[in-house]
Amino acid sequence: MKQNIISPLLLVCNIKSITFSLLALVLLCTSNEIFGQSNSRIDSLKTAFENETNDSLKVLSEINLAKGIHRMQHDLESEYFHAKEAVDRALRINDTVLYARALDNLGLLYRYHQRYDQALSLHTRAFELIKDKDVDPIFKMIMGNNAGVAGRYNHKNDTAFLYYMQALKIAEDVDNLKNIAISTNGIGNTLSNIPGRENEALPYFERSLKAQQEIGNDLGVAMNYLSISDYYIVKGDFKTANEYLKKLLKLNQDRNDEFGIAITYEYMGISKLKEGEDLDKAVTYFQISADGYKSLKNIHRQAEILTHLGNTYLKKGELNRAEDYYKESLQLSKGLNALAMISTNVLKLSEVSEQKGDYKSALSNFKLSQVYKDSININEQNVKIEALTQEYNLEKKESHIQFLEKDKALQQVLLNTQKDELKRRQIITILLAIALGAILIIFFMQYRNYRIRKTANERLNQAEKEKMVTIYERNLAQAEILVTRLQINPHFIFNSLNAITYLIQSEQNCKAIEYLGIFSHYTRMVLETSKQQVISLQEELELAENYLKLEENRFSNDFKYVISGIENPDLEDVLIPPLLIQPFLENAIWHGLLASPRKKKLLSIHIEIDENQTQIIIDDNGAGRDNKNKINTIKSHNSMGMGIIKERIELYNKTNEGKINYKIIDKKDDEGKPLGTRIILELYNTMDYFRNHPSKMSVSHA
Repeated sequence: MKQNIISPLLLVCNIKSITFSLLALVLLCTSNEIFGQSNSRIDSLKTAFENETNDSLKVLSEINLAKGIHRMQHDLESEYFHAKEAVDRALRINDTVLYARALDNLGLLYRYHQRYDQALSLHTRAFELIKDKDVDPIFKMIMGNNAGVAGRYNHKNDTAFLYYMQALKIAEDVDNLKNIAISTNGIGNTLSNIPGRENEALPYFERSLKAQQEIGNDLGVAMNYLSISDYYIVKGDFKTANEYLKKLLKLNQDRNDEFGIAITYEYMGISKLKEGEDLDKAVTYFQISADGYKSLKNIHRQAEILTHLGNTYLKKGELNRAEDYYKESLQLSKGLNALAMISTNVLKLSEVSEQKGDYKSALSNFKLSQVYKDSININEQNVKIEALTQEYNLEKKESHIQFLEKDKALQQVLLNTQKDELKRRQIITILLAIALGAILIIFFMQYRNYRIRKTANERLNQAEKEKMVTIYERNLAQAEILVTRLQINPHFIFNSLNAITYLIQSEQNCKAIEYLGIFSHYTRMVLETSKQQVISLQEELELAENYLKLEENRFSNDFKYVISGIENPDLEDVLIPPLLIQPFLENAIWHGLLASPRKKKLLSIHIEIDENQTQIIIDDNGAGRDNKNKINTIKSHNSMGMGIIKERIELYNKTNEGKINYKIIDKKDDEGKPLGTRIILELYNTMDYFRNHPSKMSVSHA
């Protein structure tokens, strides 16, 4: 890390950067009592990681494990190992968001260990990967702010400003006050380090402070008090700086924050030291701060305070006291291997020796400070080399994964091409086989026709008869399904099929085909309407008419039917259970008309519709129900249709608001002789009910 080690005032100006970088480390320090708990927590994290089988969750588990090791064990080798493994694992499963999170986590570990070059490249790479993707904005804000912090600590203020501003814009878009506060504080600290732009920092600090106050984050408020006080110290406005430091001290005391109290007294001492008017008070503040850091076992901060005390006594002209503090700080710095701090203390000892007139010691210490300065430069170069090497290796891994993906895609394309080629060959083979088969069939048919030409007509007739049988069997199967599904009287269906059988057997093929066409149309309508709980009266009448056509065609010409009232436009609005009318028609034909001696047998259906009631009147001039002199040649039978229709009407009336009633009237002349039967079906509220309850019209199928 590049740092000015000559001027003590420049050291003071750089303290805030060191303060925030060390804050995370200090907060992670633990006592011996917590150490046992930490080991248990690490074991738990390791177990969770080792037992995880999902690739994505395994990456997250390893990220958490690396963080846990850093916070609780400070095992540098182990935490880096797992963080890098998480990066490689995310890269292998080709998950961009997880890869970015793993990079950001590794960058944080580098930053915590002051390897800012490496941290910066990782944070910026992570942010650039997801900034244009549709992911949770919190990840973009975190990675943008982390890139800003790493850039600022690496003295790349333009880079830091760029990423802080991008994170701020995202935070403003989603109104995230916490990240608005983080970004604005970072921008303020960045501007403070840019010569000529220091005055622009204050509004950002104040905005960050306001945001932290709104969300009630005391730690965030404290850090902004510190930033603002440092701003005024640099400006030379010590009165305002001290006002903010007093607020900061009270806040940290209320929070019982030992580290916060120690750093507050440190800055109070820096303010007095830079002001130069009350150096004794500066000494007091520094000593209180040193005691606080000592109780926290923060050796790095103790060494810095000792340097501040040396600077204070040097300014007071007490060279021996100053020399003692510089030597004590130097001793601690060597234990920490903090090269920048070692170089600073050696240079200050050179200055003390020079003022004492001991030029030999002064020169020796000055040369030694230059050696340390060179070591710092070499160390910085090594860190940069490591960062570049890391970036190169990372890009190489990414390129390798991309190459593997492309190679995999290419192999898949080749495989698909081979499959397509194989399919084409199979299709060609099949087509050739079909063509060859067709040629053989044609040849065989020609040969066969040559052999059986004399019996062609007989075979043609046989084929037509077989066709009729096939149609008959198919319609028989459909009729069986229909009877099972609807439970309508099978008598009509079987008689119709018997009629078809008779026509086929008597070789009346044309008439059989015509009859089959009517029968097929009728059965198709029945199958379609049976899927519904109710149908319109118009559809029901169409079914009835088809049924009557079949009966009319099947028997002699002395049977006629008439349907009236069908011109009423309300037929479409009246709803009725399907096939409700047919059993009545069936009974009228089989038990009434066919049993009647009359030459002209007539069946009529008349429809009457008013506001609340619909009447369906079925009238026949048949033998009547009580006639005991029915023609013996007509086989009487008990139709199951009336029993089924009665059950359907009862079920309908129980489950619906609309009601259906029917009555049967035996018509007689003045002498009491039967004139036929009249059936009156009465439908109440079926129209209004189903208009208001359309959901009742659908059928639930199992």
